[in-house]
Amino acid sequence: MMGKSYGLRRRLGRIRQRVTGDDLDMLRNRVAELSGEVSTLAAQLRQSGWQPPAAAEVGLLSDFRLRGGTTASIAQEAQVQSAAGISTALIHVQSGVTNSIMGFSDHIRSALEFPGVCAVSPRSETHVRLLIIRHPHVIATSAPTLERLTADQVVVVANHAAVDAEGSWHYRVALVDQRAREKFGVTPEWAPISPVVRASILAQNHRDIRLAADDWVNIFGTVPTTTPRTGFVDEKPVIGRHSRPEPEKWPATAGGILAAYPDSSDYRVEVLGGAEIPEQILGAVPAAWHVQPFGAEEPAAFLQRIDFWVYMHHHSWREAFGRAIMEALAAGCVVVLPGYLREIFGEAALYAEPSEVLALVNRYWEDQEAYLEQSRRGQLFAAEHGPTRHLQRLQELGVSAS
Repeated sequence: MMGKSYGLRRRLGRIRQRVTGDDLDMLRNRVAELSGEVSTLAAQLRQSGWQPPAAAEVGLLSDFRLRGGTTASIAQEAQVQSAAGISTALIHVQSGVTNSIMGFSDHIRSALEFPGVCAVSPRSETHVRLLIIRHPHVIATSAPTLERLTADQVVVVANHAAVDAEGSWHYRVALVDQRAREKFGVTPEWAPISPVVRASILAQNHRDIRLAADDWVNIFGTVPTTTPRTGFVDEKPVIGRHSRPEPEKWPATAGGILAAYPDSSDYRVEVLGGAEIPEQILGAVPAAWHVQPFGAEEPAAFLQRIDFWVYMHHHSWREAFGRAIMEALAAGCVVVLPGYLREIFGEAALYAEPSEVLALVNRYWEDQEAYLEQSRRGQLFAAEHGPTRHLQRLQELGVSAS
């Protein structure tokens, strides 16, 4: 088997050397499309008694290789739809949004275990009443043509800012809108997941798009457990964070990192998601930090060991919503965020610059009553983002629980 795989890779390499320009682009698209088909077929084979559905009430379309919040949100929505008796087609589209190798994320593999949820090839003849596209860049760079996929309604869930803090465009709203119209023959509705994303879409000044009145906020697939905290978890403040191991998820400077996540025996710092980026910037992982790689522990268990969940990131990054933030709020951590996120989380969180984090931590550490009040405020906010919220917006789009 290894020999056959090696020979195939060599032949593919020789073909790539012989083609250029448009032919090379076509080859890349064909290889990407084939890779996506293999991933979908593997998922289908794992589903016992699988039969390719000709129709489903909801189609959830994205690049399922993504490991973070995008596929986590898709899985949560699939779970809600399954529990409500709403049939769901999961449609994987290999795209330019990631360079990851073949294979669905753990989130998607878990979602395929829910009743009424099926993996569907983007090349199969399938009709859905409502097609929900997650991540605009996916439809803009789709390898499959999607010519046999039809939908009565299309919603583009914009889960990522179109324009970042430095003015760089991550996707062009006009192009994505045009591609969706061409592929499905209907005018899509744009549903940003937060005010931050909504503002970035409006910044591109494309006046002809249909923009939803309400944000498509991320939800929990089940009613979140919000057990009230009764005190601190240790004899000194425990500062924690969990995120993907990407450069934009960390402050850009050594000063910013250590201001928010100190290397001091007065605090304990817990990191879930790896510390390669701060290690590159600092030269070494601080001795006061306890670091685990991404996916090493379930966030729910990790968060129970955290007092203060602090999320400071690169100055050019704009967090669209933040599933990790919602998980920390539900767990009862007191959450500290950059100030621009107040528009999303309001009084559920605290806000600071990196240099202000420790003063805020110390203030609430010295006043346990204020800490517990803030913790509960965050949990109440998280509880509002359960399954009912998703079912309500589906109903507004004509899809109801059976």
